[in-house]
Amino acid sequence: MTSARRRVLAALIAAMALAVALAAACGDGGPAGGPRLSLDGDSFDLGEIAIGETVERSVDFVNGGDAPLEVSIVKVRPAPDAACGCGVEGFRVEPASVPAGGSGRLLFDLKVPEGMESMTDKMLAQLESNDPAKPDLTITLIFEMGQ
Repeated sequence: MTSARRRVLAALIAAMALAVALAAACGDGGPAGGPRLSLDGDSFDLGEIAIGETVERSVDFVNGGDAPLEVSIVKVRPAPDAACGCGVEGFRVEPASVPAGGSGRLLFDLKVPEGMESMTDKMLAQLESNDPAKPDLTITLIFEMGQ
């Protein structure tokens, strides 16, 4: 083998070794570690709420990651196409920190005011979490304002 061929071969081997090292450093393309917020969709039907009655409804979530997950409900506001946007009186998340593989609940206190019978309402709940893939997420809450 000529010296020029040896140099080309050595350069190719070095380039391949570099490519393998970079691929190993970047991972296999799978999900990175950390907390992972997992919800069953982005729109949730909370059912019918009777006029004047305060009820608590929940949306379940799971931490599909390998580190504790912290979720908060930052704001709840009417959806652009909301009939009323007035039914959410309070909200919270339980528990405050969800261990890897654990589950939690987004809790909403709902009350339909007089005069809003037979309407469908839509609210947007803005969430924040320490999930690096979903630090900000907005979900839609839908409920029927009963009689």
